[in-house]
Amino acid sequence: MTESNYKGHLISRRSFIKSSAIAAAATGLTVTGCASSPEGKTATTVKKKITSDKPNILIITCDQLSFDAISANGNSDVRTPGMDRIFNSGTSFDNTYCQFPLCSPSRASFWTGRLPHQTRVMANDAKMIHNRTVTIGSLFSEAGYETKHFGKTHDFGSLRGFDVARDNIEHKADAPEAFPEHYQSKRDRVTLELATRYLQQEHETPFLLAVEFYNPHNINNWIGAFKDRFDNMPDMGNLPALRANHNNKDMVNRPNAIKHACCTTTRQRQAAHWSEQNFRQYLKAYYYYTEMADDCVGKVLDALEQSDAADNTLIIFMSDHGDGMGSHNLVAKSHFFYDETTRVPFVMSGPGIAKGKNVTSLTGLCDLLPTLCEYVGIQYPENIYGRSLQPLLNDTQEPKDWRKSIVSQWYSMEGHSIQPARMIRTRNFKYTHFIEDNGEELYDMINDSGETRNLVSDPVYKETLASMRKTFADYLDDTGDDYLSMHAIPGENTRNHNIGYSSHPK
Repeated sequence: MTESNYKGHLISRRSFIKSSAIAAAATGLTVTGCASSPEGKTATTVKKKITSDKPNILIITCDQLSFDAISANGNSDVRTPGMDRIFNSGTSFDNTYCQFPLCSPSRASFWTGRLPHQTRVMANDAKMIHNRTVTIGSLFSEAGYETKHFGKTHDFGSLRGFDVARDNIEHKADAPEAFPEHYQSKRDRVTLELATRYLQQEHETPFLLAVEFYNPHNINNWIGAFKDRFDNMPDMGNLPALRANHNNKDMVNRPNAIKHACCTTTRQRQAAHWSEQNFRQYLKAYYYYTEMADDCVGKVLDALEQSDAADNTLIIFMSDHGDGMGSHNLVAKSHFFYDETTRVPFVMSGPGIAKGKNVTSLTGLCDLLPTLCEYVGIQYPENIYGRSLQPLLNDTQEPKDWRKSIVSQWYSMEGHSIQPARMIRTRNFKYTHFIEDNGEELYDMINDSGETRNLVSDPVYKETLASMRKTFADYLDDTGDDYLSMHAIPGENTRNHNIGYSSHPK
């Protein structure tokens, strides 16, 4: 295990007092410092036991956190003791996929249990969901739960039913030159303060508390900050090795949407001319912001353990989507469906949940709503894509009627370019389709988990490809997805250079 990338920051006294006052005025709570007690835990006062016998629920999310970016999942280049506590004390669903590798569409999906084409939130600048759409917040508030939300929203109405605190208050801190802080890291401090304050209170009714941290999303702004400064990069210490699938030697066999991702994605364009050293620096920064998020996660867990709800709270830990992590020479997130961006952590820990268990069945973030409802005994709509994970928690073997595939979607980042695409993941294979040029990918996820070889043109896999195409067609019919009627608009002045991101004009 390497030494920690993140050492912790000191908040400047003046900015701390100023932002604390703003946060207190916005929420009605008294906000104090983010520093831990000398023992390493957030200072709290022990309260009497909660009066209700209904289980409480604590949902903790991180933004842009890949399944592989957590030490509990075998990554020795990052230290995540806070997250690891949840993995070690609960059940991890190791093949959980987001339904859209972008913030707002993913969040609108998991708060409603519906697919993005059903919520119509298919970009970060979408319209609000229909005000009659059932959400986790509406179901639990109507069932008598106190529903509180702190942190990142980006929900387009899918947080209906929650008492939502403002998410634009910031605490500044002194940051190393190599790891500049942007709004994400500054807002996370406020989220941590509000969440721990809430947990320290006496709770007379059961609660559903959502604590949503921005980090490691700060990595996106890191790319922009250093896009022209790599020749004068501040010292970052020891750098992690590149991932095994960093170099994309199969680029000629990828769809045009992947071959020219640098033309339609801002962050990919900014990374187009990076050297391998630059990608290692990128990974170092990504792990740094991941450890910042982990520090917050650990402090929330400390506050829960010292609260009156410690013995009767189900914890859910997850991420809205992943990050490219330099695999396939890709950074951040966009219309690519490789596991680094679509496979995310999803862990349950608490009363009735097995410890140290790993479930490999195909699951999705959309399963959150039915799972929570069934856990506490609340009825939920039957016509949603998500399924309750309860059978996977209770049974030693996967139920025969469990889903055989899981889907992820893409449409647009913010309307600047439109790149409709879909992914179908089965137990053994992953199939992707792009509207542009009818592009396709097929990967053997058992023998090529790094997705290094596109098998679409391999005659050996002709029958497998036909089967995956049928599975895809059945999915479109079953869910009413109007995907095939969409059109790709990759943007102006694109696709005018040779294959390879480094060929993109400077």
